[in-house]
Amino acid sequence: MADNERSRETSAAPDRVWQIWSDTSTWPDWNPDMKSVDLDGPFTSGTTGRMETRSGGHHQIALQDVEAGRAFTLVSDGIPMTKLHFRCEVIANGDGSRISQSVTLHGGLAFMAGMMTGRIVPTFDAILNGLAARAEAAS
Repeated sequence: MADNERSRETSAAPDRVWQIWSDTSTWPDWNPDMKSVDLDGPFTSGTTGRMETRSGGHHQIALQDVEAGRAFTLVSDGIPMTKLHFRCEVIANGDGSRISQSVTLHGGLAFMAGMMTGRIVPTFDAILNGLAARAEAAS
């Protein structure tokens, strides 16, 4: 696993995980960092929107590379002159799924990626645990 990624196994089926992950209205329920997410359209590539974090950040977001049922990239303006690309994936694994999230930086401050991802990536454990718990409870 790369330094910019976290993953975990869940007993929930991939389609159940995807159903929750692709419904941004549920994110504040299981993602400890998220206060709200509002998309300007459906959960497809090119859709834009806004999110508010519990720490008070307000960010413009866009969906890219959406592969229904499998993966998407959420692009955020969380750092000046730099875009954060959060890649989220779910794949079948035995009777359940493997879910993962990674981040890469693009733009003016991307050269500081090591320092920034070192603070961001550890938060993925709680996010993935929350997603898995929500999916498993609904299974």
